[in-house]
Amino acid sequence: MVPSLMGIFKGTRKIQLGIDVGASAVKVVALENNGESANLIGLGWEETPPGCVVDGTLSDTRTVAQVVRSALEQTRLRYKGMNASIGLRGINVVFKRISIPYQGISELPKQILLEAQQHVDSDLDNWQIDYEPIGSPNSEGQLAILLVAARKSVIEQYIEMLKQVGVKPAVLDCDAFAIANSFDFISSEKNKTNLCVDVGRDTTKIHLSISGESSIIRSLPVGGSHFTELLSRQMGINHTEAETIKWSVGTPEFAASHPEVKTICHQHTEELCEEIKKTIEFFAGMETQAAMRAIDSVVLSGGGSVVPGLSEGISTLLNADTIYASPFIGMTINPKIDNNVTTRYSHQFAVATGLALRRAGDRT
Repeated sequence: MVPSLMGIFKGTRKIQLGIDVGASAVKVVALENNGESANLIGLGWEETPPGCVVDGTLSDTRTVAQVVRSALEQTRLRYKGMNASIGLRGINVVFKRISIPYQGISELPKQILLEAQQHVDSDLDNWQIDYEPIGSPNSEGQLAILLVAARKSVIEQYIEMLKQVGVKPAVLDCDAFAIANSFDFISSEKNKTNLCVDVGRDTTKIHLSISGESSIIRSLPVGGSHFTELLSRQMGINHTEAETIKWSVGTPEFAASHPEVKTICHQHTEELCEEIKKTIEFFAGMETQAAMRAIDSVVLSGGGSVVPGLSEGISTLLNADTIYASPFIGMTINPKIDNNVTTRYSHQFAVATGLALRRAGDRT
């Protein structure tokens, strides 16, 4: 049998907490969810000290647990003992889209093991493996498969961290799936081709879904820190000053007084768009089920997605409508939650919301 992620990624209880542990911040969303509608009952946001989370690995589990605790306390809930969903990311999660000759459902586990040894690691003892068929076999008998692998040592890190916090690790998911999950929950159109783009500090995650099925998942080596480095290098300023400028570039007053920043924004946008373009074109050439359809909409999320010109650049590149994630649309919101956060900054909670929406029996 294939060692499956589903024993880790499934929960047996109702999920209430979604915890997004990022390199720059921990974001927490607390939901009451019946599967058809959800109530937002708490939010939390706390900065992650530099170096505590590197490429998705917890280099300082105790400190991360303290940060998660601080974020949870902002929800004003008695979170001890609550069920939590948390997302894995970085180099510890491998996504591979592969094509195999379909030999029947009973043969799939054996085939997946062989493929995982080729695409993930010849020694699978250190990995949890799962897979999802994409569509049906084509006319040549080839079946597209989304292969997912997560490093066991990192899974154990996250479980230990959650136990230190005092919550129950009911679901470990992949943040790339969580982004799409939050969008699918509020979307009324299920037969579209949608691209979710989450711009984090070090990487940008993209998830292309066609009619609700995952088609492309990819982590790109360009994120918000890339923009910071460009600002620092080209303006001759230190990292702290560059970070301050990065969070100010969206204001009209700042843009008017710093015209040179517009050029840097454009360079960053071009480089990120080029990475997205190369990825889409590469996977379109590999498509085995059908020709890659035109993208209907692009959903942006993450703190690095608000760089001026990025939304317009991606929209032009892909000839698609681009919107910012609004994961709380249609939810009943606790009046004690700051309205400014649920409106102006809601795009930063897309991953945490997608995690909180996970239910027992969901596929990753």
